[in-house]
Amino acid sequence: MNFYEHLQNSKNNLISSKNNTTTLVLGNETADLDSMISALFYSYLASIISKEKNRQYIPLINLNREDFKLKTDCIYPIVNYFNSKSQKNTNENNVTYETCSQKLVFRDDLTPSVLNSLNSLRIVLVDHNRLCYEFENLLREKDYTIESIIDHHVDENKYTPSHLKIINMVGSTVSLITQLYQQESEKEKQLFQNVKMDKEMAKLFLAPILIDSVNLHREYNRTTDIDEASAEYLKNIILKEEPNFNSDDHYQLLKENKHRIADLSIYDLMRKDFKKYYYHPNPDTQSSDNYFYGISSISRWCIENLIETDNNNKTEILSSMKKWMEKQNLKFLLLMASHLDGDIFKRELFFLFSEDFNKTIEDVIIKGIETSDIDCSVLQKSEENRYYIYRQKNLKYSRKVLQPYLQTLL
Repeated sequence: MNFYEHLQNSKNNLISSKNNTTTLVLGNETADLDSMISALFYSYLASIISKEKNRQYIPLINLNREDFKLKTDCIYPIVNYFNSKSQKNTNENNVTYETCSQKLVFRDDLTPSVLNSLNSLRIVLVDHNRLCYEFENLLREKDYTIESIIDHHVDENKYTPSHLKIINMVGSTVSLITQLYQQESEKEKQLFQNVKMDKEMAKLFLAPILIDSVNLHREYNRTTDIDEASAEYLKNIILKEEPNFNSDDHYQLLKENKHRIADLSIYDLMRKDFKKYYYHPNPDTQSSDNYFYGISSISRWCIENLIETDNNNKTEILSSMKKWMEKQNLKFLLLMASHLDGDIFKRELFFLFSEDFNKTIEDVIIKGIETSDIDCSVLQKSEENRYYIYRQKNLKYSRKVLQPYLQTLL
């Protein structure tokens, strides 16, 4: 079975899995490009090399189907891949993101009845190393095993996988899977003889590596030797079929499509790239000491310009934050905005705390932010209304870096 057939069959395989042993391969709840492609790629690789005839590896995109439209970074490369294959089949119409989403497996496909039908459930975590709260809650009555972890975030040491654990702070998780694919294809040449990677696959897998590494530019401190080697491996596959391929042009197309956010509301923007965290120092799940907080990352968005241009914009941002906090049951929400000012990359932070959140902890968080090497300067803040807006001068503090620091302040 080739990669395209693997994706086409995944949804049906999930529904009709009674006679098979199922491994769900899922990325993190942000469901960004690296997370989605990691799930698609590794599930296919694992299905090739698996020694178990009745085992099926199903890639599960960790968001609900209706929210796929928010993932502008994912839509172009994934739909482009499906279109490249459908064009070779005259019976298929042009694929859009709506029709593409019907072919993939999303979180809301894992209904209680489907979940109950899964035998000997195993899970592979890609682009994270701990199940998010929603998935832990979903699986609380189900026996399952963490089979493998492949990730590039700080290891929370929550699980001991039964098969494989690779955690390496590279730019993109797909780089790690590409490295693994290369190793396995060289070791098991016979297995890969009839399922060799083609240029369309390589373009799809190259996309998150280029995006997460900022086109492999070392000055952003998001590129490692593994990212460069994996990108080179994929580019060589593409160049064999498409000698005029230019990865810089490919990156520009990906970036332009990633940032097509004009049709999204502020509320949609903060849902688009959102992560939810559960702080639970008390083992009693009903304890008021335990709570949720969230961080939304928004690109090409300058808070300072918005609030200086029209004060109504700040009102809309605050009302949208409150709405999302209520929806997600958050005690506080942080927006991490970034944009280019000419050729200069800039970041901003916007904190909002709920009215019933512990004010002492709030003060500790804000003091920790203002006195740390994050190097923040105040744009606006209101202790009465419990919001704080900053310019962030130390650019190394992406969400992946800032969240573990934030956790130490709680």
